[in-house]
Amino acid sequence: MINYVCIAKLFPSAGISGVLGVPVQDPKEVNEYWDAMGIVPGQQVRFVRLTAIPDHAKPHLKVGDIVCKFPGLSERFLDVLRPVETAYLASSWRTEPVDWEHAEEVRSRSIENNSWEASSDNYQIAICDPEGRLAVLRARKGTPKRLFKTAYAVLQETERDKMRMKVDKTVDYRLDPDRKKRCAWTTLRYLHGYLLKNGPIVDPEKLHWVRKLVRRHNEIVCSLPNPKLENRQIRMHTRRRSKHAREFWHRIRREYLIDSEKLPRPLAFIASKREVRWIRVTLDEVEEVLKYIDWPEWKDIRDPVHFSNLNYSVESGSKAWN
Repeated sequence: MINYVCIAKLFPSAGISGVLGVPVQDPKEVNEYWDAMGIVPGQQVRFVRLTAIPDHAKPHLKVGDIVCKFPGLSERFLDVLRPVETAYLASSWRTEPVDWEHAEEVRSRSIENNSWEASSDNYQIAICDPEGRLAVLRARKGTPKRLFKTAYAVLQETERDKMRMKVDKTVDYRLDPDRKKRCAWTTLRYLHGYLLKNGPIVDPEKLHWVRKLVRRHNEIVCSLPNPKLENRQIRMHTRRRSKHAREFWHRIRREYLIDSEKLPRPLAFIASKREVRWIRVTLDEVEEVLKYIDWPEWKDIRDPVHFSNLNYSVESGSKAWN
């Protein structure tokens, strides 16, 4: 497990318009960066922490990146040291320690491609976001593909997995291969966020709970209707009067009163009203709502929300609810 990654030749020595930074002067921080880069202590090097990034540079640079400048060397592009987060859950039953070499390969690909990446080795699954935040779950043999139904769509561990993802017009799929992949990525992103939120070292005793969460999450995602409108919207229905959902919506209301900005738009809108039958949501907003599935108030017996399709194109009158 590492705390920093070095991205070679990322920052132009001439600078970038709108990018601001401050020199790092704390000796402890400087020594930490020396260790991370493998620099001999005492070697002349200047570290600058980036504090402001304009929109045009955000795909490549992050606030907090450390630019490394070696005085006396004429370089067109400078190395960047990026602080990264790592979280992992390693079962203590019938498993080996985390394979960090495999996990860091996933992080390297993610940063290099500026994309989400995931990989498994039949014992562990490593998931990394474009910012280099890595989440690893390791347990006994076969765990990654058994986490949830559509996990194989992304992990592709065997030839059979690859065959199952090929489109065959003679096969009547319940979920077409592309949708299986989208559902799998949605659940993998949830697992990634859960581990980071509860990390950096997640209690191994939570493994059963985590598996239960991701399976339930994937079931909901796979049951979502296919949006029929061009704006990719569906309906999210509330169950505020259900005895199984009452505690969830009471907590949402309290969170709204404390800080409404922390809630996703659909939940904040519902909490602001006395009565809401349903609300239009995008698939991205559904993903934000499902992050609350790990609340104890989200009961297994019945979800506090359910979803249906918008089967019309008229966006006025009574049909344009919310």
